[in-house]
Amino acid sequence: MRSEAVQEYVQSKDGTRIGYRRIGQGPSVVFVHGSLSRGSDWLGVATCMSHQFTSFLMDRRGHGHSEHGATAYGIDREYEDVMAVLSAAGHGASLVGHSYGAICALGAALRAPVRKLVLYEPPLPVGGLIAGKYFEPYCRAVDDGRLDDALEIGLKKFVEFPDAHVSKMRSSKAWPYLVSEIPSWARELKAMDGLPGNVDACVRLSCPTLLLLGTESPVHPFRHAFEALLKTLPNVQTASLPGQTHMPKRSAQSLIAQKISGFVSA
Repeated sequence: MRSEAVQEYVQSKDGTRIGYRRIGQGPSVVFVHGSLSRGSDWLGVATCMSHQFTSFLMDRRGHGHSEHGATAYGIDREYEDVMAVLSAAGHGASLVGHSYGAICALGAALRAPVRKLVLYEPPLPVGGLIAGKYFEPYCRAVDDGRLDDALEIGLKKFVEFPDAHVSKMRSSKAWPYLVSEIPSWARELKAMDGLPGNVDACVRLSCPTLLLLGTESPVHPFRHAFEALLKTLPNVQTASLPGQTHMPKRSAQSLIAQKISGFVSA
């Protein structure tokens, strides 16, 4: 019988209410989604794992069922939000983060106990800035209400998707959903470009860590970050996702669930 997700909430350190969906049974795994996304985007993966794990699909602040923030935005608040959900998940919880959510998960894991950590392509600026000179044109497009143009700038310049791939995305059913998440991306991009250009602090991370990488993902920033973390993390494994980009297809949900489950259960 399929598990049903239950909507729950926790209060972060600054008083912001953070929502999450809990689904499944067994050891706890907290999922942290990336930019232009919500916790529910990981429901398919969590459902595949529901017979073995209890998944906590958090909505980061400003997304889904979570409040925008009781205090001024900063990436440290994101770390605190993840830590609050980890506390709700209980002792011995593992942590999974995708994209910007992987940066948030990594920051939380450096501050709080985590049994195991899975990072899917954190866009760390180790090979150069993520938004850089394109940040202002992006913000102008958002301010002018040209959200489709803003998204196209972001996909082409920030995550370096090929023009043909962006054109295909623009005609897909997912495009309006991505556009609806555009306003929150600016503060996250600013936070990313404010991070150190190295991952030296990660040498302190003792928990076992799995790095996931799509075989079709761009070199910058994803492969650059992957290689830097691989050299720095003291207890690290890797796994590739054949045919996948930074935004995995729905058809890859069972594959991703398999990679996560195999690592967390070992």
